[in-house]
Amino acid sequence: MTVTVRPARPDELAAVGELTLAAYAADSGMTREHPYAASLLDAGARLRDAELLVAEQGGAVVGTVTYVRPGTPFAEVGGEGEAEVRMLAVSPSARGAGVGRVLSEACVERARAEGCRAVVLSSASWMLAAHRLYGRLGFRRWSERDWSPRPDIDLLAFRLDL
Repeated sequence: MTVTVRPARPDELAAVGELTLAAYAADSGMTREHPYAASLLDAGARLRDAELLVAEQGGAVVGTVTYVRPGTPFAEVGGEGEAEVRMLAVSPSARGAGVGRVLSEACVERARAEGCRAVVLSSASWMLAAHRLYGRLGFRRWSERDWSPRPDIDLLAFRLDL
């Protein structure tokens, strides 16, 4: 079945937030009480301060990603000329169907079209399936930008030169 990537609509924000939390929870056991859960649920902030994309398959939203332009509020590890990918999430029921790949490729295409020199991202150390996807897309580990927002969370950085 075909996967289409498009901008999220305001009427989808609650569902997109829930999908994002569900995807993270499927791998980590994260609950609504986790400090990062509020950020995952707040799709409205991503729509306002970045570009919030969704993947649609068979009329249903099955994934989401946030495309972050350099120097904007959601930029974490990117610098000048580096677009960033944040909060890539695929519904647990749609995993393995290429949804994450299509969403990631949409971000890379946007970065190229905007003249960025690289696409960067951070990924939790436990997100092994995501790490494999990034490797298949040509991203390389970028350990000098690894960081920890909290003592119990290690984020690994990846970079794709364009």
